[in-house]
Amino acid sequence: MSPSDTTRSFRIGDWKVNPALDEIARDGRKVKLEPRMMRLLCCLAARPGEVVPLAELLDQVWPGVVVSQSSVYQAVAQLRRELGDTDAEPRYIATVPRKGYRLVAEVSHDSATAPPVPAAIAAPAVPAARHRRPLLAALGVLGALAAAALYFLPAREQASAEVPAIAVLPFDDLSADASNAVFCEGLTDEVLNSLARVQKFRVIGRTSSARFADGSRDAREIGGELGVSHVLEGSVRRTGNRVRVSAQLISTQDGFQVWANSYDRPAQDAIGLQSQIARAVVDALAVRLTPETGERLDRGPTAQYNAYDLYLLGRHQQLQRSADALGRAIAHHRAAIEADPNFALAYAGLADAEMARYYYAGVPLEEAAQRVQAAVDEALRLDPELAEAYAAWGVLLTEQWHTDEAIAALKRAIAINSNYGEAYLRLGAAYEYDGQPRAALEIYDQVLALDPLHTVLHVRRCLALQNLGRYAEAERACQRGFELQPDIPNALWARGLNALAQGDLAGAVEHYEAALDRAPARTDIRAELVVTLLDLGLRERAAEQLALMRSPGQTRGVTMTTARYLLASGDQAGLRLHLGRLDFGQAEPRERVDAAFFALALGEQALAERLAGDALAQRPTLLEDLRPGLYRTRWGVCEACTAGLLERGRGQADRATPLESLAARHLDDVEARGHVWHGLQYLRAALHAQAGEPDAALRALERAVELGWRRAWLMRVDPSFSALRQDPRFQGLLAKIEESNAASRQALATAPAR
Repeated sequence: MSPSDTTRSFRIGDWKVNPALDEIARDGRKVKLEPRMMRLLCCLAARPGEVVPLAELLDQVWPGVVVSQSSVYQAVAQLRRELGDTDAEPRYIATVPRKGYRLVAEVSHDSATAPPVPAAIAAPAVPAARHRRPLLAALGVLGALAAAALYFLPAREQASAEVPAIAVLPFDDLSADASNAVFCEGLTDEVLNSLARVQKFRVIGRTSSARFADGSRDAREIGGELGVSHVLEGSVRRTGNRVRVSAQLISTQDGFQVWANSYDRPAQDAIGLQSQIARAVVDALAVRLTPETGERLDRGPTAQYNAYDLYLLGRHQQLQRSADALGRAIAHHRAAIEADPNFALAYAGLADAEMARYYYAGVPLEEAAQRVQAAVDEALRLDPELAEAYAAWGVLLTEQWHTDEAIAALKRAIAINSNYGEAYLRLGAAYEYDGQPRAALEIYDQVLALDPLHTVLHVRRCLALQNLGRYAEAERACQRGFELQPDIPNALWARGLNALAQGDLAGAVEHYEAALDRAPARTDIRAELVVTLLDLGLRERAAEQLALMRSPGQTRGVTMTTARYLLASGDQAGLRLHLGRLDFGQAEPRERVDAAFFALALGEQALAERLAGDALAQRPTLLEDLRPGLYRTRWGVCEACTAGLLERGRGQADRATPLESLAARHLDDVEARGHVWHGLQYLRAALHAQAGEPDAALRALERAVELGWRRAWLMRVDPSFSALRQDPRFQGLLAKIEESNAASRQALATAPAR
């Protein structure tokens, strides 16, 4: 039979495979496969029991398409899901690390001819002049994404006699000069990570466990606070070239020692200690492992001691989260990779460190993305089952707003390691970016069982709860985050947002200012403070904060915040001059249209059109370019709405309608998903007003004010409402806002000094 024959059916294990229909069937159930998934299955089935290299799969399944090896990893993951191959011990497709995959199920067919390999479906080559997005190269076709997202999170089981729950406390440094903190930290993390790979354990995350580092609490107290059945603690003493590590496992029920041992060996042989300690804990608790889990538990991350030492140094620096420390972290990870080019975990660490530079060092996302994607691809090439690599990838995809792909990657990380609390946390964030606060909150509640003392977890719960309008619960979550780490700004910033969501502008200002006391360089928080002060009519204080945004090295968000300040202050000449100086060069359409809004507020259509440039020119990507963003919706900003106004100003109502319809569908979808935002209702009112529906517009405005909308200065100049400004109902809403803002100004004036 010719390899290009796609008509012959065959069987793989319990499944009947019909390549002609792209279909597999079992027990009366039929599953439709995406064509590339069928080609992948046939490629493996053509050589049952043999290892099929990654390069060969790429050539046969993705001919003519520029994709990375990550496409194979995700496609195999999807195919396993469709086949029901989700047990720890594979029944259909086995991974052969660093080599490829092999079909382990029995293959049978009607003749001696091997199962057919479908002919390649020709795909257009990627245009040389167009940059191919990393996410599409990595995940392949959209059909694969939909199925990849079907990974279900394992049910979280509470601590019980059947499911041991363990907290790994930081190992103490008992060396004479206390100079081995980094090694102790790394050993603790690696023991924790090794145990976390055991599906039959619940392992508390490092953030929560690290809070008991001072040794002042006994095991029973820790068990009560973290909800664990056992505590693992240990110490490290390094003398010359030898390392002595002691560890003991303690029951939190009675404080008795369950197991203890000491390991004394040369420093260069200490690299496998985390595996030995983890294996001893497993044996002490009489947990039976699958062969695959046992093999992974015993396998160290690298055989090179110096590479491992460099990796630990990189992890230590990375946790400092400063720009300088992240630079050192990247240097250490690269040195670790140079010492051992097959060190997959170091590549994952490098990806995380490069991504952190976007958050903490101001590196542009486009620049960070190239480095993160390259490191992720290499990590997964070396170890296709590395949860840390999928977790790093998920963060990048989330920030690129490719949320479907991010969710799939993070679910894959959790499928590999069901105790990976950080991956759950990142998954919740991806759901938030995707506009699914209920799903995000469900994930965060699962993380509570894994890392209950994680500050970021409580901050993210606060944000998800306030998105759902559950403000009292959100405040409690923010307060808990603040109690855990009062020296960082995040919980205070989230409390400011929670107050703002309810129309409590005085509370918002107080929390924003407290956050900035802790992080003066956070221009994103300062920009929100400027707008809130403008809402209150406190223009002098807003000007002071805006001046701080303009300090040397601080440019993020200054241009548009300045425009808002000038508009709110009634400085039309200053705003006209500011807009006239803008030079967008190669700016994205969204930025151009955002600036055009301010010109429309001045009543200057020609200036607005100049600022917009060719952003509204007919092209297939226009609606995608101006698709409303979630966070901007919360603040009452909508470029698609502004684009509709621009077109109406040109007399092009037929071109305005698709843009406004896009925005309206977005608002409907966001509201249907549970978001309760006054900014959303404000935008809904603007769209009704633009469409000539004054009664509907005023009803939406009333709802916005009821929810906490307090931006009277914007209502007075927003071109969407030009036909409503003399309506007594509109004027009444302005008066209600001013009354509330006066009370907030009074509250600020009488508040005790911080």
